Amino acid sequence: MLQGFEILTAANTSEELLRYRDKGAVRGVYLGFPLLHEHYTMSLPGVTDWTGFPQSGKSEVLLECLLNTSLYHGWKHLIYVPDIGDKNEIIAILIHKITGKTFDKRYVNSNYISEIEVLKELDWVLHHFKILNKTDLKSKITPYEFWDYAAQLNKDTPGGIQTASIDSWKDLRHDTTGFARDDKYLEDVLSYRNSMAELHKMHFHTIIHPRGGTEKDKDGNRKAPKPDDLKGGSEWWNNGKCMITIHRPDGSNNGMEFIVTKAKPKSVAKQGKTDMFFDPKLNVYYWDYNGARKYASEKYFKPTGLYAPYDDNDEVPF
Repeated sequence: MLQGFEILTAANTSEELLRYRDKGAVRGVYLGFPLLHEHYTMSLPGVTDWTGFPQSGKSEVLLECLLNTSLYHGWKHLIYVPDIGDKNEIIAILIHKITGKTFDKRYVNSNYISEIEVLKELDWVLHHFKILNKTDLKSKITPYEFWDYAAQLNKDTPGGIQTASIDSWKDLRHDTTGFARDDKYLEDVLSYRNSMAELHKMHFHTIIHPRGGTEKDKDGNRKAPKPDDLKGGSEWWNNGKCMITIHRPDGSNNGMEFIVTKAKPKSVAKQGKTDMFFDPKLNVYYWDYNGARKYASEKYFKPTGLYAPYDDNDEVPF
């Protein structure tokens, strides 16, 4: 018998299978956007890889989705996001999304945040977001170390933490010693990530920058990057669960395409595209509903007519 393996039998499977049947297939939580809900939910366990060209909004989208799981479902998160900025910038972005108030002094006469408002939200933000901050500029963490730390933090935190996010992959230390090729390292490290997510019932997010960005479509807009555009693209695709591209076709306006390129398992996500828009004043996303702006809300808003991607019996978002 192979150590660490087993052949499934009715005796060692039936009880767990019936629990799975009672609970239903894995489904993620509602993120506040009904049109997005058709294509993507955040599940436990789960893995999501995010990509997009610089300034496409991928970090903003991920932070808003994480924030909404905290607001609606009480989730907690470990985030290592040096690509976004320093610790003050990261916290300021989250507080801006919660309050609609900016830290930018250019708007001191409109929606500039007060000291009282900052202090009021700070404890809540740091309770729900465990922000990993580098104190030694020479320090670097490997992906293995990050996911191990996330698992330990999950055990040590009352109520656990539900997600761990990296932004971006390039900011980690990648030791390929012992691997004949880079793709072999990627195969190993991503397989480890997937196993850790399953074992600890957590959701791991990774932002990866694509290569290129100059290819245009027939209308002159730049084409959205695909998983193959990532360094080691075939291994990201082979090991990925949910894969998302955040894309701004003309690279200038506030319109954004949320593109699910891989959806696994199918009960969690579905391939397809959702159009959304960014409100820079409030620092949050919205979608256009018959000419009106609709922002993320805990209340499940079921679209009708042209905006109805759901089955008539789909009364509950998760």
